[in-house]
Amino acid sequence: MRRLPDHEPDHRTALSAAPLIDGLIRSGVTFAAFREPGQEAVAYVQSDDQLRPAHAGQRCFVVAPFDRAEAPPLAIRPDRILRADASHEALSPVHEHGSDPARNGLSGLSRDGFKAAVSRTLQEIRAGRLEKAVLARTIAAKLNGLRAGALFEAACHMNTTAFVAIARTDRFGLWMGASPERLLMKDGDRIEVDSLAGTLPMDEAPPRAERWGVKEREEQEIVTAEIIAGLRALGIRDATAGDIRVRSAASVAHLHTRITGTMPMSDALAIAEALHPTPAVCGRPEQKAFELIRSAEPRPRALYGGYWGPMEADRASFFVNIRCMELFPDHGLLHVGAGITAGSDPDRECDEVERKARTWIDLIDALGQHG
Repeated sequence: MRRLPDHEPDHRTALSAAPLIDGLIRSGVTFAAFREPGQEAVAYVQSDDQLRPAHAGQRCFVVAPFDRAEAPPLAIRPDRILRADASHEALSPVHEHGSDPARNGLSGLSRDGFKAAVSRTLQEIRAGRLEKAVLARTIAAKLNGLRAGALFEAACHMNTTAFVAIARTDRFGLWMGASPERLLMKDGDRIEVDSLAGTLPMDEAPPRAERWGVKEREEQEIVTAEIIAGLRALGIRDATAGDIRVRSAASVAHLHTRITGTMPMSDALAIAEALHPTPAVCGRPEQKAFELIRSAEPRPRALYGGYWGPMEADRASFFVNIRCMELFPDHGLLHVGAGITAGSDPDRECDEVERKARTWIDLIDALGQHG
């Protein structure tokens, strides 16, 4: 089990957001609480439980599932916007949050099952039918009595460069994530998109991108090329990729490129929908990869691999929903994936997804020691 280093905050006394989040969950209201990198945490609270399609310029928290067939981008519309570190009146319970048996009963791939799915994907790649596919596992983790508010607050402290969010809706249940990957940032006419792919353990990752292996660099190049092509097809002006850098994300590191451009009168939702799903969470060609994912993974991805984040009149900040989990009273279901390309090794890909799951498992263990 991982112990908290001396320089990290004592989570027993630094849980300013926890009471609000736990109160919102107990009340059964529809809400999203989130912390953008470098900003304070806030909560958008909606007075009814109806999720409606999001529309351009609306002030809301957008929730978009991986599979467009499941739902269009939906909006959590704030009737109240609350600072997560402030005191608030107690919320009256609407209904008690519990596990959803329909979703909870669907298990993901075991390690052996995931390894077999990787081998099957490699056969498709060698046959020339695929260039890349992203496969995912669902891994259960006991919460050992930890509440969601404590997990949210600890994730904010431990992942200062990540977008940390928790959302509760009747439609999807309770989800939490700490994503290092921005799908789209729009501020006026200016847009930014992250190309984030290729993964190595932090202690094995060279500090310079050019020293990474061919497999990781090729995977990242596939994602970057697809994003730039998509932006140019939309009419984004000056779509340009910056230098490839190494970006840390808890126990792993990724190759990262920031792509920028300008588009007057741009519609953030239209751009996000055109980009989603990127090859970083689906694959290439997209339709072939999507079909393989549907047949290989035993449960729907729901919000995993989709995107979420706040939007208003002239600004939007959407993040890909990776490093996330569904929360139930006594356990979480972690969703983690790996990009499979021609250079993939099934055992190493199995190790990669388990390492990514440690992002939350280590935090749960550390909080349990200090509870």
